[in-house]
Amino acid sequence: MANKLKVVAACGVGMGSSLILKMNVEDVLKELDVPATVEHSDIGSLVGSNYDIVVVQTFYADQVKNYGKVVVGVDDFFNKEKLKEKLQEALKILGVIEE
Repeated sequence: MANKLKVVAACGVGMGSSLILKMNVEDVLKELDVPATVEHSDIGSLVGSNYDIVVVQTFYADQVKNYGKVVVGVDDFFNKEKLKEKLQEALKILGVIEE
C-alpha cells in the first residue's frame, strides 16, 4: 500500500485509555510492517471523520461505525496478541494484507 493508513484509537473521554490503545496499535502495526498514522481521540470528536480503521472499546463500536471503513472492537487494551488478530482481520478487509 503506497499511502499510510489513517487509524484512530478512541474512548469515551479521549485521554488515558485511548492513549494506551494508540500506543499498542502503533506497536502492532509496526510489527506487521504496515505504515499508518495513528491518532487518539474521544468518540464525540470523531463526528464527520473518515478513518481507515477505528479502534474502540467493543461497547462503543456501534456508535462509531460511520467514522471508519473498518471498526475494531477491543475488550482488553493490554492483550496485544488479540489486538494483533483483530487488526490483521481489519487489514485483510481493507486489502492491505492477504488472507
